[in-house]
Amino acid sequence: MSAELLNLTKYTLNEGVYILSKVNDNFENTYLKVREKENRIYSDNELKLLPFASGSNPNKKEWDLRAKSFLRFKEYIKTKNRKLNILDLGCGNGWFCGQLSRSFDHNFYCADVNLTELKQGRKVFNSEQLNFIYADIFNSEISIGLFDIITVNAAIQYFPDLKRLIERILTLINDNGEVHILDSPIYSMSESLNAKKRTMDYYLVLGFKEMAENYYHHTWDELSEFKFETLYYPDSLENKIKRLVLQKDSPFHWIKITK
Repeated sequence: MSAELLNLTKYTLNEGVYILSKVNDNFENTYLKVREKENRIYSDNELKLLPFASGSNPNKKEWDLRAKSFLRFKEYIKTKNRKLNILDLGCGNGWFCGQLSRSFDHNFYCADVNLTELKQGRKVFNSEQLNFIYADIFNSEISIGLFDIITVNAAIQYFPDLKRLIERILTLINDNGEVHILDSPIYSMSESLNAKKRTMDYYLVLGFKEMAENYYHHTWDELSEFKFETLYYPDSLENKIKRLVLQKDSPFHWIKITK
């Protein structure tokens, strides 16, 4: 039923993934090589657990932080008293919606341009309420005004123009819809310069200089013309104290954008 809402059944299926755009694996091939070098290619069993990583996961500390972001969003979704259409843009292997689908009877759509990870997500999180979509958000027929919520999790850095991205996403939500940016770095102008250097140095050491050219450092100025609010502010006094006294939490803001 959820596939019919987006009229997905008219598109080609590739191992359970709906193909809405021409497949271009140039970036995907490089991206997957980087992920392998970073020990971020996960088994099906590990993917089922995320964001609650196993003790053997080499990136467990990072996932522990992402789990806190996930749980905050999960609590937020509990406040919604109707069935929602939720799109996770830049979903990777779909763990975010995969986990949410275990607790909520919403329609979930997982979109990315990484066919390998989409196929794995479809295999691992096999549910009628979950739809995995290969789609370039700017060059695909995605229904205007269909979605109640669109999330972008740790993914805005792969889009060169944040303003254009948000403008496009806003056309996809309904009049009361929401866009949520989670676990994504946003910098001041001065911070962005230092971040660019760190990124270049990181990928040089990793052996993938070309990846730095596909990683973008967005600033708060780019959000200035949109209607947004911060739902989690890591630099608040309360959260600073929590991190010092209790335990670490996400260093990234949670931002909600509406029309």
